[in-house]
Amino acid sequence: MTKPRNYLHTQTSNSLSIHSQSSEDTLTSSGAARLVRLRNLLETVQADLLFSDHLQLIHYLTGFRGSNGSLLVSRHPGESPYLCTDGRYLEQAAFQAKEHGIDISIDTRPILGPDGIITTHRKQMVIAVDMSSLNLTNYLQLKESGKPLVDVSASLADMRAHKDAAEIAAITKASTVADRAITQTLSHLKDSPTELELAGWFEYYVRECGAEGVSFPTIIASGSRTSLPHAQPTRQRIVAPTPMVIDFGAMVDGYCSDSTRSFYFGEPPTNYQRTYEIVTAAKAAGVAQLRPGNTVHAVERATRDYLRAHKVEEYLLHGVGHGVGLEIHEYPFTASAIDVAVEPDMCITVEPGLYYAHDFGIRLEDLYLTTAATPISLTNSSGEGVSFG
Repeated sequence: MTKPRNYLHTQTSNSLSIHSQSSEDTLTSSGAARLVRLRNLLETVQADLLFSDHLQLIHYLTGFRGSNGSLLVSRHPGESPYLCTDGRYLEQAAFQAKEHGIDISIDTRPILGPDGIITTHRKQMVIAVDMSSLNLTNYLQLKESGKPLVDVSASLADMRAHKDAAEIAAITKASTVADRAITQTLSHLKDSPTELELAGWFEYYVRECGAEGVSFPTIIASGSRTSLPHAQPTRQRIVAPTPMVIDFGAMVDGYCSDSTRSFYFGEPPTNYQRTYEIVTAAKAAGVAQLRPGNTVHAVERATRDYLRAHKVEEYLLHGVGHGVGLEIHEYPFTASAIDVAVEPDMCITVEPGLYYAHDFGIRLEDLYLTTAATPISLTNSSGEGVSFG
C-alpha cells in the first residue's frame, strides 16, 4: 500500500488505507473517472484541495454512505483522498471505497478544528468548497484557518447533473423496481386499505423487487386530500369512488427514482376526466422541450403556456421538474432562477399538477433520461390512466 503524501497525515492505529485491485480497474471505474473530473476542475480554478462535508458528494466521489464524514481531495493524482469519519464507519468506508474502485485514506483525525489537518498545515493552499451545502461551523473554521476559499458549487452541481453509465444503470433499475412495486401495490385497492396501509405495501414490494428501500416517504392521498401536493398518508380508508394521487420512488445503490400517478378509483366524473386530459397534454408539451438545444426553462415555460392557454395555470403550485440522482431533488430545477442547457445523460422529471383546494388534485410525473435526441422515460408503470378499478 502506498503511503498518503503531503496534506495527509501519518496513519495511526485507527486508520485504514484501501486500494483497488489493479490500476486497470481503477482507470476504468466510474469512481476513478469522477476523481479525474474533479481534479480537472481544481486545476481550472487553481485550488489545491476540495473540502466537502456534503454526504451525497462524498458518496459520489468515494462510495462512502455513512452518516458522518468529511472529505479532502487534492488536485494532485498521487495524493489519495482523505476521508474523516468516526469509528463506526472505518471498516464500512474501506469496503465501499474498494467497491467504488478508488484509493483512499480513512481515519478519525479531524480535518478542521485546532488539531485538524488543514489548521495545522503551514503551507498556504487554496481550498475549493461547495458553498451551497457547507455546514456553517465548518465554514467558520475554514475561514479561521486563514486559507483562501473558492466556491465551486455550480461546477460540482453540473458535474453531478451529467450521469455516468453506473449512475444511469442504478437510476434505471430503481425506476423499474418502482414500476413493478406500484403495480403490485395497486392490486390491494380491492381490499379498501388505508392510505398508510397502501404505503406499507409499496415499501414492502420495493424491497421484494430488488431495491434497498424507498427514495423518499411515499405520498398517498385520496379524496379531497389529493389537492395537497405533498400529502402524508393517513389512516383514511380508500373506498371507491375517489380520486387518488401516489408519488413514489425506489432507491438502488443510493440512487433515486421518482414518479407520480393520479387516477380515479371508480368511475371518474366529467370534470376529473377533463382535468386529467389537460395535465396530460401539458406534461407532453414540457417533455417535448427536454432535448439538447433547449434549456430547462423551456420545459417549464412550455408546460405553463399550455396551462395558461386553458386558464388553469394558477392551480399549478410548484415547479414543473427537477433533477434526480443521489438526491430526490437536485440540480437542475426547471423553475430555478438559474437556467441550464439540456444536455445528454441528465435525469430530469416533468411533473405538472393542478390542485383545487378541498376538492381534488392531479399530478402526473415521469423521470426522463436526456439523449442527443428525444428523452427516454425511465418510469413506465401500468398505474397510469384516468381511472382504476
